[in-house]
Amino acid sequence: MSPNDHLVSFQKKVRKTRFLLARQIKLTTEQKVPKTELEAIYELFFMNVFVAFENDLTELLKTNLLMKHGGDGKLRSLYNPNSRPAAEKLLLGTNRYFQLLPVEQMEKVARVYLKNGGPFVTLTSSQKNELGKAAAIRNHIAHKSAESKKTYKKKILSHVILPKSSFSPGYYLKSNLSHHRTYFDHHVAEIGSCLRDIVSNS
Repeated sequence: MSPNDHLVSFQKKVRKTRFLLARQIKLTTEQKVPKTELEAIYELFFMNVFVAFENDLTELLKTNLLMKHGGDGKLRSLYNPNSRPAAEKLLLGTNRYFQLLPVEQMEKVARVYLKNGGPFVTLTSSQKNELGKAAAIRNHIAHKSAESKKTYKKKILSHVILPKSSFSPGYYLKSNLSHHRTYFDHHVAEIGSCLRDIVSNS
């Protein structure tokens, strides 16, 4: 696989998610789906996008591990495994699961396996901040714990003004950032931008 294949894969998943979300919104306006369920639908589709991002980001790391030299002609992989399964085994080590995020973890892992961290250490402070926000939303949707709520409130709710006070990530995601743009749209675009920049630097 080429680095760009991972971006194409992610974009395809996002298009499918947006299509399905648009259908659910239409059904809601036609009163075929209760409005009370729309927040849960937004949360589900945001999780779909975030998981797709995590998966394609991890696969992109494997692709970089298989590259002796990067697009800039400089040394890329410090280990250069001979296959994708070998790259996965290298990343897993003795663990059953491999997690690349949060960003600090991604940069730490990248510096272990790639020369100077490769393209995984090239994100701007703004991009890292946006991924941190997306992760806070994802974690609060997934865990609904006191800790995830605290982080979500600090990273998300303290920076926005919403029509009503709500700790629901679904309510936040479906709210408008501008006239034709929801917070869901904003975060999905920011996640995609981060992946695109890592791919372009691969």
